[in-house]
Amino acid sequence: MTHIYISIVSHGNDDDIINNSNLKEINALENVTVIIRDNLSSQKLKEYCLSNHFVYSASGVVLGFGANNNINFKVASNLGMNNTDWFVLFNPDLDISAAMIQKLSDSLSNSSSQLFAINLYFDDKFSKMEHSLRRFPTFLSFFNILKRKSFTEAYDKANLADGSLVDWAAASFLVFQAELYEKLNGFDESYFMYFEDVDLCYRANKFYNQYVVYLKNVKAIHEGGYQNRKLFSKHFRWYFSSLLRFLFKSTLETKR
Repeated sequence: MTHIYISIVSHGNDDDIINNSNLKEINALENVTVIIRDNLSSQKLKEYCLSNHFVYSASGVVLGFGANNNINFKVASNLGMNNTDWFVLFNPDLDISAAMIQKLSDSLSNSSSQLFAINLYFDDKFSKMEHSLRRFPTFLSFFNILKRKSFTEAYDKANLADGSLVDWAAASFLVFQAELYEKLNGFDESYFMYFEDVDLCYRANKFYNQYVVYLKNVKAIHEGGYQNRKLFSKHFRWYFSSLLRFLFKSTLETKR
């Protein structure tokens, strides 16, 4: 049985993690290890993780989302993760049951693909889908703003079949076979926040012909802040600068 290593980066998300009872049940599964990376070095979170047998490490300095997940990948490798195991990017404000993780594990074992996303919802009744599956943006996507649409075009998840291939999915829950994540050298750490997941999926697609496989029947709840939508906030500035970085970088890679 392949092992699943769940990577969670906390940036002051102590309560999200501590109050998530499902996370303890998931960590108790035989083939799952939960790794917590604390970006703010909280004693409260450290004590909770150690008492509940989560793998814990902390940053001496504040790092970006990608850098912290890359560190978690190294931790997983040191714990014995091999090429056929799975490395799961998992937001601290995400809630998924142990039963759904078991369903995920079964789906992964029956597929030859190396990159997966699940079905994210905003509510515990699974009635409001999050638009977490999207197409790669281009410079032409700026016209979407003039049309008062989202910059990145979302797939209509309600009409996507289980196992559909999509361009990219939000890193709030994104599953990589360890071999692929290693080949990609993980996240590009020049992205501090936003679009690092788009970049990672883009490189998987361009260099290794790996699309994101949509697992429609594996469901989770994602609270999701969408702070980048607040115009002129620091999150919006991070979002816009990361967007431009991705567009220029992907354009240069396409010409190679």
